[in-house]
Amino acid sequence: MTQSAALLEAHPRPGPVDRKSLAECIEACVSCAQACTACADADLSEDDVTDLRKCIRLCLDCADICEATGRVLTRQTEYDAPTSKAQLQSCEAICRA
Repeated sequence: MTQSAALLEAHPRPGPVDRKSLAECIEACVSCAQACTACADADLSEDDVTDLRKCIRLCLDCADICEATGRVLTRQTEYDAPTSKAQLQSCEAICRA
């Protein structure tokens, strides 16, 4: 069981979303944030950072949005579906970029 799944299972008031699917989504967000942070860091170590400026910016934006999405989805008390949907759509858009 992942840490996200364990935390969701321990919550006394689960939201309306399937816990297994939600845990997988949260884990994917956390993993993506880590990968994008590592990518941006690796780009910064290259000799010609200027050519990688757009990639670095997108990676940092993606990491921030994925991290925020994981945090929003973790909150189960008084779950707000429109907010979660908007956050997920934002996350999907930056990941595609």
